[in-house]
Amino acid sequence: MTWWQALLFLSIQLATILAQTTLVYKGVDDNSVDNYSGFFIKGKSQKYTDSNRKPVFTDCGNYKPVVKEEKAAGTYVITVHADDKDPKNAGGTVTYKIIKREGERPQFNIDTNTGDITTAISFDRDEPIRQKELYITVTATDNGNPPLADICSFKVTVTDINDNSPSFDQVAYDTQVSEDLKPKSEVMRVFAYDLDDGENSRLSYNFSETNNAFSKYFRIDRDTGVIYLEQPLTGKRDTKFTNAVNVYDNGVADEMGQRWSRANISITVVSEDRQPPRFIGREPQGDLRLKENFNDFQKKLVVIEAESNIDDKGVLFELMKGKTAQTNKDQTFLLFPDGNNTAYITLVRSLDYETVPEYTLTVRIKNKKFMEATMNIPVKIEDVNDEVPTFLELLRGSVVENDVKGVQAMQVRAVDKDGTAANNIVSYELEDNQDIFEIDRTTGIITTKVSFDSEATSLYHVKVKAYDNSPSALNPNSNEPNKNVQTFQISIEDQNDNRPKFTNPVYQFINISESADQSNIVGEVKALDNDTASLITYSIIAGNEGNAFYMENTTGRIKVNAKLDFEQIEQYTLTVRAFDGIYEDEAKVIISILNENDEPPVFHPYKKVIQLEEETLVEDCIVTVTAYDPDIKNRSADQHIVYEVGDKKDFLTVSRDGCVSLTKPLDRDKPNGTPTRQVFIYALDNDGGTNSLRNYAEFTINLTDINDNAPFLNVTEIVWDENQPPGLITRLSADDYDSPENGPPFTFRLADRVSSDIQSKFSISDDELHALVTFDREEQKQYRIPITITDSGIPSQQATSILTVIIGDVNDNKAEDGESSIFVYKYAKGPDTEIEVGRVYVKDKDDWDLGDKMFIQENHKDEFTLHDSNRGMIYMLPTTMNGTYVLNFEVTESHLPEIETHTVAAVVTITVKEIPEEAVIKSGSVRLRGITKEDFIAEQVWFINIGGPSKKDILQRHLSKIVNTSLENVDVFTVMTSPNMTNDFVDVRFSAHGSPYYAPENLENKLTEHRAKLERELGVEFFMININECLNETICGSFCTCTSFLNISREPAVVFTNRTSFVGVHAYEEPICEAIPPRNADCLNGGVFRDYTCICPPGFDGPRCEILGIGFAGNGWATYPTLDISNKTEIVMFITPQTDDGLVFYAGPSTIRDASLSKDFIWLEMKQGYPLLKVNTGNGTEEIYMNRNLKKLNDGASHKLKISYTFEDILFEIDDCKSHCNVWKEIHPKALIRVNGPLQLGGLKFRFNDEEFKSFWGHLPPSSVGFTGCIRNLTYNNYFYNLGQPSDAYNAYPDCSYGVMQAVTFGIDSNFLIAILVCVAILIILLLAVVVHRRKQDSLNEKEIDDTRENIINYEDEGGGECDTNYDLTVFRQTSILEEKPVLRDIADVPADISSFLDNRKDTCDKDPDNLPYDDVRHYAYEGDGNSTGSLSSLASCTDDGDLKFNYLSSFGPRFRKLADMYGEDPSDTDSHDGGEESWC
Repeated sequence: MTWWQALLFLSIQLATILAQTTLVYKGVDDNSVDNYSGFFIKGKSQKYTDSNRKPVFTDCGNYKPVVKEEKAAGTYVITVHADDKDPKNAGGTVTYKIIKREGERPQFNIDTNTGDITTAISFDRDEPIRQKELYITVTATDNGNPPLADICSFKVTVTDINDNSPSFDQVAYDTQVSEDLKPKSEVMRVFAYDLDDGENSRLSYNFSETNNAFSKYFRIDRDTGVIYLEQPLTGKRDTKFTNAVNVYDNGVADEMGQRWSRANISITVVSEDRQPPRFIGREPQGDLRLKENFNDFQKKLVVIEAESNIDDKGVLFELMKGKTAQTNKDQTFLLFPDGNNTAYITLVRSLDYETVPEYTLTVRIKNKKFMEATMNIPVKIEDVNDEVPTFLELLRGSVVENDVKGVQAMQVRAVDKDGTAANNIVSYELEDNQDIFEIDRTTGIITTKVSFDSEATSLYHVKVKAYDNSPSALNPNSNEPNKNVQTFQISIEDQNDNRPKFTNPVYQFINISESADQSNIVGEVKALDNDTASLITYSIIAGNEGNAFYMENTTGRIKVNAKLDFEQIEQYTLTVRAFDGIYEDEAKVIISILNENDEPPVFHPYKKVIQLEEETLVEDCIVTVTAYDPDIKNRSADQHIVYEVGDKKDFLTVSRDGCVSLTKPLDRDKPNGTPTRQVFIYALDNDGGTNSLRNYAEFTINLTDINDNAPFLNVTEIVWDENQPPGLITRLSADDYDSPENGPPFTFRLADRVSSDIQSKFSISDDELHALVTFDREEQKQYRIPITITDSGIPSQQATSILTVIIGDVNDNKAEDGESSIFVYKYAKGPDTEIEVGRVYVKDKDDWDLGDKMFIQENHKDEFTLHDSNRGMIYMLPTTMNGTYVLNFEVTESHLPEIETHTVAAVVTITVKEIPEEAVIKSGSVRLRGITKEDFIAEQVWFINIGGPSKKDILQRHLSKIVNTSLENVDVFTVMTSPNMTNDFVDVRFSAHGSPYYAPENLENKLTEHRAKLERELGVEFFMININECLNETICGSFCTCTSFLNISREPAVVFTNRTSFVGVHAYEEPICEAIPPRNADCLNGGVFRDYTCICPPGFDGPRCEILGIGFAGNGWATYPTLDISNKTEIVMFITPQTDDGLVFYAGPSTIRDASLSKDFIWLEMKQGYPLLKVNTGNGTEEIYMNRNLKKLNDGASHKLKISYTFEDILFEIDDCKSHCNVWKEIHPKALIRVNGPLQLGGLKFRFNDEEFKSFWGHLPPSSVGFTGCIRNLTYNNYFYNLGQPSDAYNAYPDCSYGVMQAVTFGIDSNFLIAILVCVAILIILLLAVVVHRRKQDSLNEKEIDDTRENIINYEDEGGGECDTNYDLTVFRQTSILEEKPVLRDIADVPADISSFLDNRKDTCDKDPDNLPYDDVRHYAYEGDGNSTGSLSSLASCTDDGDLKFNYLSSFGPRFRKLADMYGEDPSDTDSHDGGEESWC
């Protein structure tokens, strides 16, 4: 090489080096809060390039993760990784994110740094959810300038686990077989299915018992379930063979293990003339194969021919409907008869290989002898290319300008839902821009073929075609595959090659208050850069004294960072910089501070301890305090300070110049005084205006004691037994509130004006009190002795205290006869041993003498006994029957020598009433405040020696009126001190019944409705109606499940008072920190429990024979048991709304007063045709309004609503949709819903006032518009609500039976309906007039004959008997849940329940040993005048006149008027009873 060639080479190299951009790292100390470090152009130093390369998912096409179904959230799936070749701090740090739609519940989570993907929920690949394949789209974004991203979409396959047991298509199999059937012939077929996949769904059959006669004659094919005859059945006619068939899946190797099920099978041998029908032909034979696009719905796919094998040749064909899609659950195929012996199967619904790839159709045939046979027809669906490839995401790609060709711009992904290859293999082609881009046919990766310039073209639209690899079945006339074309955007990202420039060289911001808060905005500066990719960052590089300000580095906003002080700095001049990563610009910012009143007054030194004498008023200043305002620089100027006294205004005042003086003398002694006083004097600047600031001066006043308090006794009560000889009673002691120098020693004497009685019986010597006489407690139980006490202060003080001397009881008075009463509720499942019910009471002036008494029961009743270990306590046996027992006792008292041995009588009346378990379980509850349990059951004293009803009796009487039932049908059976509360809280439980017992929610609704009146009558506060201990979140924890469980103890709850005792049921609400299933799991509504399931009568479709539907017409409501407090709740219901608006359900406080215990609620309403869900956990209301991308729900169809919530989030789904019709929302802050009130459907019983509700919750209450439509299948955590039998209801229609409302809905004119109803009413009135006229004629005839036996004879002729039927005549009353039951007038002791009245009388008759054993209706119908029983009424054949209280029979209606006239005390000829009449007809 020559020298000039070498020189030329070096020049070229040097030019190349100089042409390159060289960046130097520099740290800048700019006194800002965030010291900004940037890069700027300078001489050679550390090199740094601004070219940012995008991250790339290099292995995206190989991501094929699998996850097992039913795995818990958090299960690891896969780790994704994107490569980025840039340095870590300049574009090389990648973060990951999963793309999902707004409102979509996340299915996966990703670690933003590592790319680890885990599940967010548990998946279920089986029916009906079928989550077999899920797609994830992940973005990888770098930290470059600008930030670049790559996208990867891939499929996650959910694999099967053996989590479903096989199920038979029938609960039991029962068939008949002819005795001449040939061996090896088919007898019957059993069929089972399994929702699992693969080996987990391959089934095998066998018999449960292999050694019995069944297995000798029959065998089962292990694979098909076909049962064959093995040996001849000759001579086995009428023999019934029984066994059980087991079916096992093949999940032996699965982690869940093998699963199996069992079904009973019976085969009865019949005569040879009862041959089962048999299949004699089927076309085509073998498997039926159909392409999934087969749509000839008229074609006979399978033709089946059968013969009856009996004389009647007719055969009944039936295509069985299975429980899965594979077994024709959706009736994709239908069978049609074609003559007597032929039928054919056709297709009636479209097929889809991707949903159901194969079917198993079961055809059953029967003949007239009910013999049957079955045939399974396999149907194989063949996949066709009927799915078009679909692009997963419409994403945007990017390329950095000037980058080398061949770099990846983006990756597109499309999926084809066809089930087989090559129908579902997708390939890609570019439709345009092939000269600058190319695409990989298999992976969909688009790369560049040229280098781009952002300034020339910044965005390209590229069309990509995705096509599958087999001819399309959608266009049979073409040989082309299915294809889809989508346009994608690819942007050309700009690089930085321009300098930023401030819009102004100098910025000025004035009047920035010195009291401005931190982060207050001062102003904003702006710099412009022609490079779109440049990210300008701002910083303060000079003038920021004390870090007073900071600058947002991305916006240019300048904010206050530290406390500003006008008195220190009045103006700041800042230098700010704009930097785009390479280039920079600078500007000046001038900030002027505004002086504010921001400095509180400052006190001059003052005296902080003041010494004063108590009870002395000082006229001058006791101290002077002065202050100045730091905001006023001139200290000699008026400081505009005003002074105020703190909380001691009752004895201090302060003047304008700071003079503090007393307004009254001070007391240092107890009980109202203290030796010291702490005082605060406040100084306010700005003359005490609204924006004034304050400071305080603190000083202490110490008081010197003077002797101004008299002493007093510190022991004021003492016991001195009666009958003692005179002597020393006690030594007296006293206290004095003055200081010790003005206190003891004390002198004691009887007061000057003491009565002569006291002087004659007591004396004081020094500090000793003496008795001068012997006392008798029966004369006087205590003495109040006034004693004068003098202290030793100067001058001395004296005062008189009262000493109470209690004369202790010595048994020296004879007991006298006494009476008391005890009421016992005997729980049906109470203790097996004796229980204490109360103590024998006798009159005795002595009250400390129980140990001197012996108690003997005179009339020995086996039910009640006394124990020596507990004198006078009565014990009751658990076998004691209902009734009133009068017990007589001899009470022997002896206390020699004072009391000679003597005996008195005591009468104890014990009323025993058995309370059944149903009454306790269906009881309402209330927690009272302001009373003890003894006060609640004690008789109230109204007059001297006359006891009034107890508060318990008053409550019981009011409940009888409120629920409109007789007094004896109401029980207040639990009275006990509230657990974990003070003694003035009492829990009360009560029940009431007509024919069945009323539901607790019904009773508690009534109590809420009459709450104010009952509180006034009882003089107590109803603290909580429906006791629920779980409302206290500290019991189980804030986020834990809590169930309020009614714990019914076998031991009674007993309350003892002097003359009355109450023995009740010990039933209380116990908080259980776990979910507990409902207590009652019996079959309802006449259902029969058999084979672990309820066999229900028609119309009762629930698992426990519930009525699963209820309808509303817009003006009704129904209440049910409340929602438990659960940390994982799922509410499912089906609704058919018929209007745009209406409240579907509400669970929360019934009234604003109930909300004081818990304000939580959840409600769902229809608003403008869309569902609106509101949830409140006590910390604000969360709302989900499903009015986007959803059609209105009042479209005439039934819609499934599912609400799932925990303490963290809420998920609201409609119609099992997993996309646009479900919304997920987090709860902030985390909390559980603690409902204090019943569940209300269709509307509200107690409506809220809008303003009152808004002031409490901050928004409007639930809609006052009731729901119109039908609600069905409401479940709470899989528990079905018995909707058709609500606890309480108004205008509600069980099972949605509301014909009139539907008629209006279906478009029938309302005027036409009214006309029809008027006509019907007129017809009813005419019919009633005829009936009444005939009854009057019959009544006249009855009065003439006066034969009361007519009805009984007619009844007997019908086949009835006295004990045959438990009559409930209330069914004749027109009571329904359509309207509230009318409340009876105030009628004392009027039973309104005829059934209970008759039952009680009948039971008493049955138990009467003197009654005739053949006490039946026939006997009384024909007994005649000479019958020995002496009565025409079986109701009275066992009673005396004292038991016949039938004067209220007239209240039972006109049908009982004759009985009322015969047996009542007063005639009942009047047409009404107390203003009203009840009729059963």
